[in-house]
Amino acid sequence: MQNSLLEKLLADTDKFYEHALKIRRHVHRFPELSTKERGTIKYITEIFNENNINHTVLPDGAGIVATVGHGGKCTGLRAELDALPVTEMTGLEFASQNAGVMHACGHDVHLASVVGTMLVLKEYEDELPFTVKAFLQPAEESVGGAEKMISLGCMKDPDADEVYGIHVDPTIPVGSITLMPGVMNAAVKNFEINVRGVSCHGAHPDQGIDAIVVSAEIITALQSIVSRSFAPTTPVVLTIGTIQGGTRLNIVCGEVNMTGTLRALSTDVIETLAGRLEDRAQGIARSFGAEAEVIFHAGYPELHNDPEKTALLSGRCRKLLGEDKVIPMNEPSLGADDFAYFTKAAPGCYFNVGCRGEGQGSEQVLHSEYFSPDEECMKVAYKAFLMCITQ
Repeated sequence: MQNSLLEKLLADTDKFYEHALKIRRHVHRFPELSTKERGTIKYITEIFNENNINHTVLPDGAGIVATVGHGGKCTGLRAELDALPVTEMTGLEFASQNAGVMHACGHDVHLASVVGTMLVLKEYEDELPFTVKAFLQPAEESVGGAEKMISLGCMKDPDADEVYGIHVDPTIPVGSITLMPGVMNAAVKNFEINVRGVSCHGAHPDQGIDAIVVSAEIITALQSIVSRSFAPTTPVVLTIGTIQGGTRLNIVCGEVNMTGTLRALSTDVIETLAGRLEDRAQGIARSFGAEAEVIFHAGYPELHNDPEKTALLSGRCRKLLGEDKVIPMNEPSLGADDFAYFTKAAPGCYFNVGCRGEGQGSEQVLHSEYFSPDEECMKVAYKAFLMCITQ
């Protein structure tokens, strides 16, 4: 892209911010849970219609694909639509109006940043020597809407040559980004374990099979899979997040349900971990005369940043934002994101945008009811997107 056009786009940062601020606050005020983002989709399509941006709403609420430009290299920018089941406590004047639902993960910021970028690009469409596609994706927090969007052809017509995505990061200040080449986020597989024993009177435990005792043995034993089946240098997480069972203090519990998650930096490690979890849980249950049903739920693959794209983006952002504003990640995150499906479909880069404002402290963590990213971070997202599409 000609430097003159880039200069025009950068000069329009304030115009971008006006768009992004309005979009972010509207979406934040009316958040919707995964697979239920109908109002958000309607709002964004109205914006695209008003600004004559070519777009398609995918079937069954599977997202929106918007396009600006008429040829050349095609770059995809992805943002998410869904919020979390969190009751907001920020006190913002544009706080959530939907009880028990909140944009506590920054998806409102991501969405506003991508749509705001498309609005500015549209004004220069006749000058663009490239094409930009926006992938506005539902259900990142649940069933993995990215995979469905891709299966429905979002990367085609025109074919996306590369793809980029962002995530706000409250651990670094506004003005900075952080990224790394190679594997940046973990593969994940979630599971549930149903332990079935035999209920009886609590005064006569010998007449039943206590599913709580069996479950306790399983939970303890599962932790040794991580410590004794994998090298200490191999990042692996096995977490039991919920356990439910029992009906009364004097009744031996007949059934327990547990749910949890597996995390690792490769799908192969995840599959090994899953196999050993199932063997261990079922073996322990059998030793008590109980049964353990293990059910795995499809997760996300590891998220892999293309080394060349990442290096180019890092170098360009260092020149634009400042050498100290591009912070290398020292190690991957065991968090997961279904943007991994996009980077399997095309080379690209996922990076974090600092959103901790001046004076904000430890209460600013993702998925918190107090999470309130500094909105100035969207200006940095916009400038970084320009560096992506001009590579």
